[in-house]
Amino acid sequence: MEINYDFFISYNHNDEEYAKWIAWILEEAEYKVFIQAWDFQPGNNIILQMQKGSTNARHTLALLSNNYMKSLFTQPEWAAAFAADPTGESRNLIPVLIEDIKLEGLLPQISYINLLEKDENEARQAILEGVQLKRAKPVTAPPFPGIIKKKDKSIEIIPENWFSFWLSKRIDEIEKNRHPLKVESGPKFALLLIPIESVTNPKQYEISDLNSTLSLKPFFTMGWDDKVNKDGFSTYTRSQSEGYYRSYVQAYRNGIIEAVDTGILRFNKEKKYIPISKFEKDIIEHTKKYLNYLQNLKVKLPVAISVCLFEVEGFSIPHAWSEEKINESTVLLPVKQINSWDEDIAKLLRPSFDFLWNHCGFEKSLNFDEDGNWREQRGF
Repeated sequence: MEINYDFFISYNHNDEEYAKWIAWILEEAEYKVFIQAWDFQPGNNIILQMQKGSTNARHTLALLSNNYMKSLFTQPEWAAAFAADPTGESRNLIPVLIEDIKLEGLLPQISYINLLEKDENEARQAILEGVQLKRAKPVTAPPFPGIIKKKDKSIEIIPENWFSFWLSKRIDEIEKNRHPLKVESGPKFALLLIPIESVTNPKQYEISDLNSTLSLKPFFTMGWDDKVNKDGFSTYTRSQSEGYYRSYVQAYRNGIIEAVDTGILRFNKEKKYIPISKFEKDIIEHTKKYLNYLQNLKVKLPVAISVCLFEVEGFSIPHAWSEEKINESTVLLPVKQINSWDEDIAKLLRPSFDFLWNHCGFEKSLNFDEDGNWREQRGF
């Protein structure tokens, strides 16, 4: 059979304007097109002409619309093209979507040219690219998309509160006065820094890596000592009671930092109050030091930062605005998470400090300005 045309355009007469526009584009691109609007002459048998178009063309362009799908005359045209090439290898049937309709039956399985939401230039390009029979390989090499980063599968499977189990267990132990270094019972607080790798895939650091006396300064002291213990490396200050310690910092072998202090909350033995300005300031400054220590260890982020106060029932914040006292023995402040070494630690910890002030009848910490910057308020 002699093939005289590249494309036979199958359409419903209500879509003739689109059919002629597409035919013009194709012939302008030097394709041979058979279309009813131009090739059917008065006196021609329409059915025979349709037969001529569909059999003498390499490809049938079916202009899909509601009009087309409901027509009894157009369905045999695309069905014949499909039957001649059911696998689509020769692309006998090339659908063109010219209306937003739901395709059913066999048509959704065939790739089509989509003209929806395209202006004239975009639609023209879509037609010419869609009928292109050669490979769409560009003349120049595509740009390199970028380095493909390896996913950290251990982090992907960690739930939101990945630190909760370890933290709850450790707080329970501190409440029972179980410490790596023995401290006296009574009011105290703990600052804990928990790297995610210590929970998901514990890495055991060498003592030589953990040994950094200056970076692990304990709270509320000018001088301190250090020693190696079974848990890793620690710095400490001794208590007046023989065999006890007033404060310590424990660097565990898995990278967790635990700092416990009994001095700040006992600074005034006559009244139970939290010297809140010093408390917040020291927490901020020591957190920065300990994070810098972890960064030098090359631990992976994120790191959870937790502050917890113990045996503080009856304590208050010394301020004339409120005399409300804490009515719980243990107060765990909201745990914050650092995801970048460049984060502003004071702003990060502000919600935790606000929560402590809430316990004492205040809306928020008075040590922060309106922009969230820490500013020490003298007098409390």
